[in-house]
Amino acid sequence: MRILSSRQYNDSLKATVQSTGKLNFNVETGEVLELTLDKGIKFFMEGNPDDEQLYMAVMAKPDRDSFQLRKNGAYFYVAAKLLFDDLGVDYKNYTVFYDLKRCMDFDEAAGGECYKMNFRPIKKNSNDEDIDEL
Repeated sequence: MRILSSRQYNDSLKATVQSTGKLNFNVETGEVLELTLDKGIKFFMEGNPDDEQLYMAVMAKPDRDSFQLRKNGAYFYVAAKLLFDDLGVDYKNYTVFYDLKRCMDFDEAAGGECYKMNFRPIKKNSNDEDIDEL
């Protein structure tokens, strides 16, 4: 028997890159991912070099490759400015959302619960139109 969990198909799991480069998780995402301050977030890329996809793993215990979870009020975040700068994410001119989709394929290799990060930028001060590419 394979349980088809609502956690795997939850379409409201989101993370947002703030203008400071911090990756914030909304309250519902924090609850579903069971985020706590003693966990970490590890990012990785998968795919061919021309079409790599960003993933994250929620680590039960941080390791030397993971980002430490921090909290501000009800929101969890990771300070990942240098990572997003290196990836060329334009969080200054765009509101950058990542829709998170559970992906168990890499759990063992990454050492945590993995999520595909589907990139969704919206031009700041626009009519909230999604932009396919930056």
